[in-house]
Amino acid sequence: METVKKIPYGMSNFEDVIMQNCYYVDKTMYIPLLEDQANYLIFIRPRRFGKSLLLSMVRSYYDLSQKDKFQQLFGNLWIGQHATPLQGKYQMLYLDFSKIGGNIDELPQRFDSYSAVQLDGFLNRYREYYTDEFIERFSTAEKGIDKLHILDDEARRQGYPLYLIIDEYDNFTNVVLNEKGNEIYHAITHASGFYREIFKKFKGMFERIFMTGVSPVTLDDLTSGFNIGTNYTLNPQFNEMTGFTEKDVRDMLEYYSTTCPFNHSVDKLIELIAFLLRNADHQRNA
Repeated sequence: METVKKIPYGMSNFEDVIMQNCYYVDKTMYIPLLEDQANYLIFIRPRRFGKSLLLSMVRSYYDLSQKDKFQQLFGNLWIGQHATPLQGKYQMLYLDFSKIGGNIDELPQRFDSYSAVQLDGFLNRYREYYTDEFIERFSTAEKGIDKLHILDDEARRQGYPLYLIIDEYDNFTNVVLNEKGNEIYHAITHASGFYREIFKKFKGMFERIFMTGVSPVTLDDLTSGFNIGTNYTLNPQFNEMTGFTEKDVRDMLEYYSTTCPFNHSVDKLIELIAFLLRNADHQRNA
């Protein structure tokens, strides 16, 4: 008998979810739809909607270093039978801006240091595609911005397509706005502010960009710093790309009803969930 799938509570790494035999609500059918849109995507959703897991899935799908694991990771999912030509084509750079924090005066340095660490991880992942001379030059550069410039130049020369994923793009800027006020927030997102400047560097370097967050405020304030992005938050095609629909929940309950002892029918459980959600909304609005 098949081992019962575990519930991936708190897990946001797609590869771990699949390899550890966890229940995954298939969202891979959105991959061709995403490819049909502009190359620079922004998608806004509240917290706890599964944005990080979505990005992790997208990363695994397009990652050149995971190309040979396609059937292992995606064989039982929708995209496993509908792979696109772009599968496993890209060298992927992943940045999670929720990892950046600290004193406002330290933010530029912390941002650069975090970027440098992630870029070093990028090199380790794709080392076999680069020359010893490039590796030496890249590795000895101390600043993240310098590593980014070096990578941009070499990837262009070699014709390597790059894909940038940014999770929680607005995390620390929202913290700055809430805790330090508009003046400090304005200083880092406008004119020559470091946050605006880094997005100017991304323009033209990456063939594709996919970024998520919880608010469009920072995106609007970056203005020309990132004027190439298209916000698909309100596009109805992607309403169900994150979060769970009733069908998703019902399918999950049906699966576990055949593997675990249930005290209620699936219909009754759906009814109870709906009641609890209505009650929670009532308490919040009271």
